[in-house]
Amino acid sequence: MKNNGTFIKGKDDFPIYLYTWNRVNEPKGVVQIFHGMAEHAARYNDFAKHLNREGYIVYASDHRGHGKTAKGVDNLGNIGEDGFSNIVHDGYIINRMIKKSYSNLPIILLGHSFGSFISQEYIIKYGESIDGLILSGSAKMEGIPIKLGQIISTIQKKIYDDKNKANLIDKASFGNFNKKIKHPISKFSWLTRDEEQVEKYDEDPLCGTIFPIIYYYYFFDGLSKLYIKERLENIPKNLPIFIFSGDKDPVGGYGKQVKKLYETYKDIGIKNVNIKLYPGGRHEMLNEINRKEVYNHITDWIKEVYE
Repeated sequence: MKNNGTFIKGKDDFPIYLYTWNRVNEPKGVVQIFHGMAEHAARYNDFAKHLNREGYIVYASDHRGHGKTAKGVDNLGNIGEDGFSNIVHDGYIINRMIKKSYSNLPIILLGHSFGSFISQEYIIKYGESIDGLILSGSAKMEGIPIKLGQIISTIQKKIYDDKNKANLIDKASFGNFNKKIKHPISKFSWLTRDEEQVEKYDEDPLCGTIFPIIYYYYFFDGLSKLYIKERLENIPKNLPIFIFSGDKDPVGGYGKQVKKLYETYKDIGIKNVNIKLYPGGRHEMLNEINRKEVYNHITDWIKEVYE
């Protein structure tokens, strides 16, 4: 099902589990995927095989504290000291690996949810290393909720073992995400209208875990720096960006924060920014009931930019 899964050395030689889907005869490009919070890269198998059929090789790693990189369910969410920045750097190391193998091919970065915020930081630090960016289930995360999250996670980190579950923050962050859904089958129904996909997520021991304090401490710290004007100016102005989301995605403020992100990139002078909001879609458009349509829109965008 998945090709060539193996551990590679990330920043400071930290072992990162990396999947590749490379059954492509005449590759047109490479797509590197940053997955979301409380999930793992193997969930992108169907989408990766679609990209292979369209001529694109795919790389996707399990972030620190996720999937096989976590090396056990008890360690899920433990991204370690300075985890947000280290995950960004791990992604850059994989980018360098891709460049060595496919120096003549464009590299498109696709980040979903937590992975999209990692991607937002990535293009500030390493924007010249990629040829395009796709953001899924993303948003402009700023203001009081982020500052409050910083305060709570900082206090908890000082008082408790930072490996303890952050139940309070988890409830404050995700507790209301189902509020606009009638008769949800799961606390994760906000992810997608496809009930089979929700059930798979529920049953996956590597998904849906309440993460520890250390995760939120470094996550909120990373978010707090994403929209500093001087840092945003580091993003290459000629980097094509495609932002997509469901208009019923609570992470994106039901479209509001997604549009704010789009406007932010437009305002700093990025020349090619596109946005698409799918009516009725929830958080995981790659697992939605109309996912094949979404797959095709993504590959159409890639072809328009690079072929």
